[in-house]
Amino acid sequence: MVLSKLWKEVEPKKIVEGVIAYENCIEVPEGVVETMNAEVDLWKQKVIDNNEYDRGGNYQTVKNENGPIRFDPEIEFKEKASKEYFWQVQRNTLDKINNYKEIYPMVKDEIHWMEQYQYITYKPPKYMNYHGDNRSTRNPATGRFWNAPFLRRITALTYLTDKHQGGALDFEYFEHDPYKPPAGSLVIMPSAFVYSHATTPLLNGRKSAFLVACSSGFDLDSFLDGVPPEELTRRQII
Repeated sequence: MVLSKLWKEVEPKKIVEGVIAYENCIEVPEGVVETMNAEVDLWKQKVIDNNEYDRGGNYQTVKNENGPIRFDPEIEFKEKASKEYFWQVQRNTLDKINNYKEIYPMVKDEIHWMEQYQYITYKPPKYMNYHGDNRSTRNPATGRFWNAPFLRRITALTYLTDKHQGGALDFEYFEHDPYKPPAGSLVIMPSAFVYSHATTPLLNGRKSAFLVACSSGFDLDSFLDGVPPEELTRRQII
């Protein structure tokens, strides 16, 4: 697959220490967000119609009262435009992670693999409460805690929309004004509790973004769930 490159190098912008924004670093072609959101909406309706909430994970987010729906783009995207744009986002994310490593060299020894991406989207009056990205919950099927969140070191968010009011990023333990990235921007932040963050209430429109965490060690959850070794290798960060 040969695609025109949609991402570019930009000057990193420090929001607070450890949080770096790459504003306007990837184009968002007209109509692509609508195409991806339509795929999410079809999937959501299927989950509702088939009462698949008990499958856990992203399926449970369909019932979220506040937070966004979380959707697996690697598996669930069917449209060519969605798949091709997701490929562009992945390439841009790796490029900016390499730049983040240059800003904070110690992180080079901290991140070894990437979790699966999530596509997140929501409408008013939803919002995100304060949370750290390395907190864990129990797997409803086994009763054990998921291991992956404990291993997260940095989180990368690609923001696709900015026409909505609200939905700005706010850090609980830092003095700063809530930050609303322009569409086509990527933000990288540490996943630790001290970077607990929320979004301000969304007042109108629809917010959409890609999310991925980069982690230390080994993806034990996927190994225990029988994910093929070649898939685990593919997620490694070289």
